[in-house]
Amino acid sequence: MMTCQPTIRISIVTLLMFTTIAKAKEPVHCYGYLTEMVRSSNFPVREVTKDKINLLIDEDQPSMITAQVIYDVTRQPDNSSFTSIGWIKYDVANHILWNNSANLDEHPVKLSFNPQYADGFDRCRK
Repeated sequence: MMTCQPTIRISIVTLLMFTTIAKAKEPVHCYGYLTEMVRSSNFPVREVTKDKINLLIDEDQPSMITAQVIYDVTRQPDNSSFTSIGWIKYDVANHILWNNSANLDEHPVKLSFNPQYADGFDRCRK
């Protein structure tokens, strides 16, 4: 009996570790839908093609997500490895994507996008 207890403890600890890791990765996986939502939208992108843009999540609240729209560049010693294009806000409950870039902060612009990504995002987050 005594030899089974360490095995059970190890199994429980292992299970808790994998559950914690899976939960920690879940939002990151779900952000892929949000990235594709922005890529499919009419967000104005001039510097690169839309398939090159990514998001840097600034704030993730249950009802609103704010993210910086970026693209990767070759790292230089004196700068970061990405360039900012602007900002978005996503109203999670109402499926509204906003261009909330600096010059639009007071009057964000509602963006159109492929709704399949909003559906995927909702399913992923539940």
